Amino acid sequence: MSIVDGTTRPTFMLGAGFNADAQSYVADSVALPSAIRCGYPLAVGLARVCFELDQPPIDRSIEDLFEQARRAGDSKPMQRLADCLMAADYHIAAGLIPEFGAAANPYSTFFDRFAGCQFLTFNYDSLPELLLLHGGRWHPRDGYGVPVAAEVLPGQETLCERPSTSLVLHLHGSLCLYTSTFTFERSPDSRVDWYTPRPEPRYLFEPHSVGSLFTPFSAPAPVFGFPSPERRVVAPVPNKAEGLKSAFIRALYERAEELIASSSALISVGYSFNFYDTFSFGPLLAAAESRAIPVILVSPDARDVKARLSSEYRGISFHPMPVTFSSWAEGGFPGAW
Repeated sequence: MSIVDGTTRPTFMLGAGFNADAQSYVADSVALPSAIRCGYPLAVGLARVCFELDQPPIDRSIEDLFEQARRAGDSKPMQRLADCLMAADYHIAAGLIPEFGAAANPYSTFFDRFAGCQFLTFNYDSLPELLLLHGGRWHPRDGYGVPVAAEVLPGQETLCERPSTSLVLHLHGSLCLYTSTFTFERSPDSRVDWYTPRPEPRYLFEPHSVGSLFTPFSAPAPVFGFPSPERRVVAPVPNKAEGLKSAFIRALYERAEELIASSSALISVGYSFNFYDTFSFGPLLAAAESRAIPVILVSPDARDVKARLSSEYRGISFHPMPVTFSSWAEGGFPGAW
């Protein structure tokens, strides 16, 4: 039975569980390097990937470990996470793109089936936009939900004349984007370039080690204050409120709330609605509640999530689909039609 009314399209909200099955659909003939064994890790896998622990500690959360590292000035856990995700994009995302010879898989089917829909994500990786780019429905200049500076190869400018039909809004930031809030200016009576605030932030595309997958798009010349990838995202600490205040994140939340308000449903795929993420998902559910937008929960623990959220968001009709993304896709995306 369909929960979506069919007169408008749903908006999707993607969490870590969306990516969890991706590696299993890369052809066995593709030799993945040992460094890619981290894949797209779920929260429990971050203990090994970021902190080199065999298992998460029983007395502290992953968020606590990141906070402890932040206070100690230790950037290695975030660097390891960024390296892991970019390696996953380079090897796994590329292995799912039909243009590169990939066989049909739930991920390419998903973005084909929901062409024209919009995607909100709390993930840092580029899996959605890579599949959309190579499907001809997205490009970096407008596809992130804000105007982004990105270069394009000569002769390929026509790709930018068509607006992206799907947006990918990275609500915790993207490893491939950074913000410039300052510039250099020289007054007419001076020979010195002065470091001055920009009237409006400038957002720049910088895909780092996965740049070849975004061809024909590439990064413009870097500007002062160029941050490394791990510094471009909201760190997974217990209180993300400070990180959510950045100009880029605030602009995306405004756009996300508009998209939800005009949607037939909000479909959450693989998102845990972790207690520590209340500041992150609260505004989105409030936007759904204000318009009585139904929320479909696709994750193995969907019934537990519904029970937890229903008492706080009484104006939302939650519909649990207690399956993984791949099982939901193989079943024909029930509830989304």
